[in-house]
Amino acid sequence: MKLKQSRIAMLALAAALTLSGTHALAVEVSGQTVADHADVGGQSLQLDGAGMRKKLIFSVYVAALYTSAKTSDAATVINATTPRRMELHMVRSVSASTMHESFVEGLSANVSDAQLAALKPRISALEKIFNEVKSVEKGDLITLDFIPGQGTKVSVRGKAYPVIAGDDFAAAMLSIWLGAKPVQDNLKAALLGKTE
Repeated sequence: MKLKQSRIAMLALAAALTLSGTHALAVEVSGQTVADHADVGGQSLQLDGAGMRKKLIFSVYVAALYTSAKTSDAATVINATTPRRMELHMVRSVSASTMHESFVEGLSANVSDAQLAALKPRISALEKIFNEVKSVEKGDLITLDFIPGQGTKVSVRGKAYPVIAGDDFAAAMLSIWLGAKPVQDNLKAALLGKTE
């Protein structure tokens, strides 16, 4: 009887450790906890990489990239036909207009003038979202879900905004961090799981 009870106890302990392991998987980046998985468009994505965005000497946010399959190739992520997510964990308060301007700068550095002109109405839609948000505070989470065939779903502090249509817009947005002229080279490397 005791043997049976101890065997049941061991099985229960093994099951508990297995379950706790699946829920405790996370990465810490500069004091921010980043989950190892995210659900986007009904698909489970895995953390590709994460890193700190700095502007001059200031830490601004921890960015985390989620993909359907880990890759260190930026073009593969930008042009994927599967959902992707970029999470921005704010470590500094920033006005929404400053955040929008930084996105536009990143877009301008990575797409042609013709592409930028074609994206203008959608950039305006993004600006409208940030105007409504007004500011992002330390501790806030911004998620950008890129869902092929649908568009880019922006959520700030858990509130989802109308989807901004177009796979071209999604690819352009991803180029801010992963393009030929990313906002920060070592952040691009971190997002792609490359260690220095």
